[in-house]
Amino acid sequence: MSIYFASQPSSREIEEMVEGFPSWIEVDLDAVTWNLEAIRRRVGVEVIPCIKANAYGHGLVPVAAHLMELGVRRFLVAKLPEALELREAGLSCGIINMDPLYSMRSYETVVRLGITQVVYTLEAARRLNEAAERLGERAGVFVKIDTGLGRVGVRYDEASGFIEHLTRLPNIDLEGVFSTFMEVPEVDRIQLERLLRVCGELERRGIDPGTRSIASSYGILHHPDSYLDAVRPGITLFGVHPEEGSEVFMELRQALVFKARVEQVKWVEEGEPLTYNRRFTAPRRMKIATIHVGYYDGYPRGLTNKGLDLISGEYRRVVGTVSLNHHLIDITGLEVKPGDIVELIGRGKNNVRRIAEIAGITPYQLLISLNPMTPRVYYKNGKPIAIEPK
Repeated sequence: MSIYFASQPSSREIEEMVEGFPSWIEVDLDAVTWNLEAIRRRVGVEVIPCIKANAYGHGLVPVAAHLMELGVRRFLVAKLPEALELREAGLSCGIINMDPLYSMRSYETVVRLGITQVVYTLEAARRLNEAAERLGERAGVFVKIDTGLGRVGVRYDEASGFIEHLTRLPNIDLEGVFSTFMEVPEVDRIQLERLLRVCGELERRGIDPGTRSIASSYGILHHPDSYLDAVRPGITLFGVHPEEGSEVFMELRQALVFKARVEQVKWVEEGEPLTYNRRFTAPRRMKIATIHVGYYDGYPRGLTNKGLDLISGEYRRVVGTVSLNHHLIDITGLEVKPGDIVELIGRGKNNVRRIAEIAGITPYQLLISLNPMTPRVYYKNGKPIAIEPK
């Protein structure tokens, strides 16, 4: 067991903590293991997980610590604070930082902590080299190549010259090159050809491009010819398919469940309005449960009058407005009391994809909106082994 998990409270202590929570998120690390192994079997190359946005809402450090136990060597992050959080937690993994840097202090931080920096301009490469020289270190880089997405990166038709210039900087080590699909099949093929053409030109110039990567979750599912040296799964690691219908390509297991407790139970009479702007009027006498979770917690406002919570073994609809900190559900006919557990996002009719569809958002938006202050409880073999924040 890693130092991270060894430093956690005992399973019993975690269970006692959960008893006092009004809401919490459970993450099944065995599901994450299943998904990683499914990806590995499919691609046969290195898996570099993209754990940006708090590991898609699942918790950055615990997820990384678990994946490291499974042999993952490198991770991709989108923000420098994510990289710093991993290092502050004592994780010695490789980290590839996509966040742009604007101060010499940031460049020196990256070098000092052994973080691999993504670059695509000579200015950034030179400043990183300068920081490495000052510290008497070498700096690893991944070059982002824009093969057609048009977001960031050195243009594919300028990339070979740029990389050749970069490799002449005395304190820079080229670790790899990568790009990102537009996710339009006819364009994707062209993008892959452009990346491979750049790599071929580099090799003709006597330059090893290092790790070549273009496939994220979408590419893993749809473009087997794009696996190259490494793939970069994100949402698929957590058991959520990036688009409807992709389930046929690979079986995944959803890792996350969002739970809460009933705050109050009350009866309302026929014709009685509920919540802001009277968005629901009782059509009959009804029993209503108040849940102390709203859109601040990541339970989408788009679930107003449409959400689907699981309580006492039944799926019940949200009635009225999902507000900042509350929502209501109809529990007529159920024996429910304050403190009873309700499942807001589960693995059945209220799974991540279904709840996102009801709310009119993507699964990505749903997951990354989950409030990082909500406790995450991590399970292995059915037992809680970690909790964040403690």
